[in-house]
Amino acid sequence: MTERLAIDVSVEKETQWIGSRWDDRYPCSGKKITRVEFIKSVSGQMRGDAYPDDTTLPDVNVHCWAESFTKVAYTLRVWVED
Repeated sequence: MTERLAIDVSVEKETQWIGSRWDDRYPCSGKKITRVEFIKSVSGQMRGDAYPDDTTLPDVNVHCWAESFTKVAYTLRVWVED
C-alpha cells in the first residue's frame, strides 16, 4: 500500500465583537489515515484554540473557538493509505 497526501489546507478565521465556535470537517473518502500534521496559531486580544478530534475515523474534524477580536489559524495535512 502507498501513502499519499489527501488533505492540505490552511484556514484563518477572525472574530470581531462576538466570539464564535465552529467545526471544520474534512472527509478522507473512507481511506485509512496514516499520518496527521496540525499546526495552529492564535493571536489577538483574547483567547482561542483549534484542535483535531480522533484521527482514526474516516474523516478529520477540527474544533475551533475564539473569543472577541481573536484570530485562529491552522494548517492541516492528512496522509492516507491507498
